Order: sequence, then structure tokens, then C-alpha cells
Amino acid sequence: MKTFRMIAAGLALFSVISMLSVSAQAASGIQAKGQEVKPPVKASLPKEVAALIQEGLATRQGRQDIPFSFFKQLVLIAKGGLFPVFIFKAKNGDLGYTPSSSGSGEMETMLTVFYQFFLVDNAGMLKPTMGGKSPALLKTEGAGYDPEKEDWYSFGTGLQVGKYALALVLATPDMKKMSVAYADTVVPGPESYQTTIWPTEPVLLKSMQAIDPDQRPTIHRGYLSYGGAMIVANVMGNVATDELLDILFYVLGAAVKDPAAVRPVNDLEVTFEVQGEDGKAAIKWAPQSYDSFAITQQLPLIQTLQIKDDKGERIEKRPLPAGKYVLLANVMDKVSGMKGETKVGFEVK
Repeated sequence: MKTFRMIAAGLALFSVISMLSVSAQAASGIQAKGQEVKPPVKASLPKEVAALIQEGLATRQGRQDIPFSFFKQLVLIAKGGLFPVFIFKAKNGDLGYTPSSSGSGEMETMLTVFYQFFLVDNAGMLKPTMGGKSPALLKTEGAGYDPEKEDWYSFGTGLQVGKYALALVLATPDMKKMSVAYADTVVPGPESYQTTIWPTEPVLLKSMQAIDPDQRPTIHRGYLSYGGAMIVANVMGNVATDELLDILFYVLGAAVKDPAAVRPVNDLEVTFEVQGEDGKAAIKWAPQSYDSFAITQQLPLIQTLQIKDDKGERIEKRPLPAGKYVLLANVMDKVSGMKGETKVGFEVK
């Protein structure tokens, strides 16, 4: 089970992120300190990379010399926009891992990453915007290395308001192998929060630690690079019976109690519930109150059951049985009266 010390240390990293400009957030829904959205930088990609991207852009199906595919998106907050994180999976062998020359016993591979974002207008037309190139030195443990094992990788960057298509290209340094995969995303603007609030999908956390900020949009194996934090997320949603659900999400569009306050605060009430595959409640917690739209919470997966058998009636606490579940978070903004809901699936094994 995670210790309180480890989780508290992790949450402390979010203190920089959570000290948000709440009055601006109430107006725009998406302004924060810590991770900043920079003005778009248009890239001049190599001709062969640009041609590769265009080849499959319309159908979102591209060349796959190095097979990889997106399967999930997470949303974090950024100053002046949002910070979507695109998660993809790939086999070790396809990425070309070889024993490290350093003698560390690790396996490593070097890839060149190209990326191009396209703004999508109402007619579906695509306009190139931010793009670039960065190297990625990826490492994994040598002990037990399996070329057929599939791991997950992340690519994240801050984006301003808009609808986007991302083309991500992985290439060997000699450019003899190149692959492209596409993902669509939307960064909603202030108009989206006039009549409702939008809680982002909860991120299931495994651990967090401080790292030197990596300003390059590039790929990372098994973690998210977010400002000065390395977040190891449980993107597969597999949880042991003795684990807590340690979660983070943001409530975009939340109002503040006093916009003129030195440190304006929110007044949010969140009710968490775990449902089984049958849609019935397996665990339900009492409503929790929060004064920030950055919600962090630890949830013990323990059921309180009323047992009636030949020993009589009694109340017992038992770990949540193995199976597939959904965590629901129903959010009430007590200032504006608006409501919202978010959820994430997980499996107890």
C-alpha cells in the first residue's frame, strides 16, 4: 500500500501548480501558474517527414515502420490554455532497444521525434500550427527484458484554445524507418463554461517526484513530464486489492467565492462513488469539500457491508473484490450552482 509520506510528498509537488490565479480561472476556465502555454511555433519539417504526415492525415492512418498507436488522452492545466497528454503504446522490439554501451545493464534506444499540430476549423479544414523536432533517449531495465512486451509512452505540451489534430512521427536517427500516428483533441474556451462546469478525467497516480523541467515536447517512457514534476500515472488502470486510488483532476469553469480576495478560493463539493459492471454502487463516500479547482484525493477501496448469516447480523469492512469498476465523481459548484461529472475506469486484480 502507498504510504502517506510518499503521497504527501507527491502532492507537495502540486503546490506550485495548485497556487492558481483563481480569479482569472473563473473567467477563462483554464489559467494557472506552473506550466505555461507558449505562442505557437511553426516548424520547418524535413520534406520526407512533411510528406509522410500529409500522406495519411485525411484518414488519420499513416505509415508504420515502427508500429505505435494512441489509446488515451489526459488533461492537465496550464497557464493560458490546457496541457493535453497523448498516451501511446509500442512494443520494445519495435522501438529498437539494445544493451546500453554505458555498462549499466539497461536497454536503450534513440529516436527522433517530429510533431505537427493542425488547427481544425468548423469546416474540418486543417491549418498547420505548432510543430518541431526533438531527440528521445529511452531506457528500460535489462533484467527480464522482453522485446514483445508493450509499454506506454507519453507526449504532452500546452495548447491554446482550439480544436487540433496532432501528427506524431517516430524515426530512427538515420531516418530509414519512420512512422506516424494521429490524434484529435479539443481545448475548450471560456464560452464552454457559461452554463456548466467541466471536470477533467481523473488521473490515477502511482508516484510523483521533482525533476528538472523539460521544455521540449518529446516522448517519455512510463511517465508524464509536467513542468518540474515527473508523474507516474496508472494509465492502464490496474489496481491491487491493497492499493488506494490516488487521483488528480481539475474543475474547469468553477466560480470563486470572492473575486476581490487576495487569494480567491472555490467552494466545490465532490461525491465519489465506485460502480461495478452492473452499474450498481460498490462504494460511496460522503461528500467532500474543496476550496481549489485542483482536486487531489486518496480513496481507500474498502467496502462497508452489512452481513447476515448463521452468525447473526454485523457490519464488516472488506477490500473491493477483483473485477472491473468505474470511479464516478459528481461535482457541485456551490457558488454558481452548476454541476458536472467525470469518471475513469479501473480494474482490481
